[in-house]
Amino acid sequence: MNTQLEFGEKIEKEAERLAQEGKDANQIANILCGLDKEGYNYGIGILLAGDGKPMASSPTLLDYAAQELKESAVGTYLNSSKLMFQLLQATLRWQRIPEKWWGHFSLAIPSDAGTGAVITGVELGILQHPEFHTLGVEEWGWPAYRAIAKIALLGFKEFSDGAVIADQNTYPIYQAGPLNSTGYVPDKNVMTQRAKAAAKAGQFVLLDRAYSGFENASLLAKKSYDDIMKLSYETQIEPFLDEGVSFSLALSPTKSFITFSLRPSGLLLTFTPDKKKQEEITNQMNLIVRARGSSFEHPITRAFVKAMVKDLSKLGEEHKSALVRVAESESLWKSHTKGTAIGHYFSDRYAGLFRNMNTKPGAAAQIYHRHIYPVFSNNRCRLNITGIPANSELAREHVQIFSKFCF
Repeated sequence: MNTQLEFGEKIEKEAERLAQEGKDANQIANILCGLDKEGYNYGIGILLAGDGKPMASSPTLLDYAAQELKESAVGTYLNSSKLMFQLLQATLRWQRIPEKWWGHFSLAIPSDAGTGAVITGVELGILQHPEFHTLGVEEWGWPAYRAIAKIALLGFKEFSDGAVIADQNTYPIYQAGPLNSTGYVPDKNVMTQRAKAAAKAGQFVLLDRAYSGFENASLLAKKSYDDIMKLSYETQIEPFLDEGVSFSLALSPTKSFITFSLRPSGLLLTFTPDKKKQEEITNQMNLIVRARGSSFEHPITRAFVKAMVKDLSKLGEEHKSALVRVAESESLWKSHTKGTAIGHYFSDRYAGLFRNMNTKPGAAAQIYHRHIYPVFSNNRCRLNITGIPANSELAREHVQIFSKFCF
């Protein structure tokens, strides 16, 4: 054994043991980092501050949650039904969708944050189109899609980044923003091609929008938060509206509003061009939410609804703070990776929390040896860019390690 790498090789063996126990790559990265007092967590899927610790939860939602818990003393079911119309308008406003389209949207608030929104969107698509037998997703997209397809009794097929998913009887999921887990950002031309193909085929589409506006975080130095959100809407959503495509938009509040530990509901918007069919869509969404148990709302969900309706501007400021941290991190990576084998992962084609790079032989042991814990899987290394330390010397060392063993 190379004693100079003894620690890294020991960690790699422990990772292999955890994998044999059935742990997935994300769990393994967090477990290993948690066991190392000197560890730097590049594998966790949350926003980290420059000290490596999680950013503080949304103070707005915490305030509303505290009040909601007080009001929950009464022993009965409580829900947000009285606020749903206002919530719909607040959600559309947050996404910068023009008012001329508002009358064509329906809304559901599934439990389980963005994951629940995606699952509900898949279930709605199957009800609308029983002929769907395969879930079509982008390669290196969100790993949970495969499990969702299996539970929904659908086949599963991956397509290359930027592809138009037009296979017959295939339900397409497109990520409307930076891909989870590569950071690849589809531009407006890609989204327009997808929208045109869906319109031509009469295809129902699911847009997964876990990272609203994150692709434009680097523009904050020149543009306002409102400008960034408008640009995101114009690139990722507008093409489907312009082409008259029926689609669901699955929104996650956890990354945008930094609510990981609170885990509020997701938001599922569905656009129906044909107003005559909207009532049917709304009823089906309500049916799915009822079947999933989401109509019995957690107090955090009720608090989140009230915060969206009454304090959207405060939540927007917290969303902006998340984007600021991503922008800071991207700037550090760009400065330290210029001219390296991984520099292209920080070009304009990529954005958001994650990058997913190819690895050289022996990379895991080498990187673990420096107490650095990204997610390793299938000769790939996925890292959370906000894991980079604020200390410039340490940040440079970390980037050099990744640059040496990844490409």
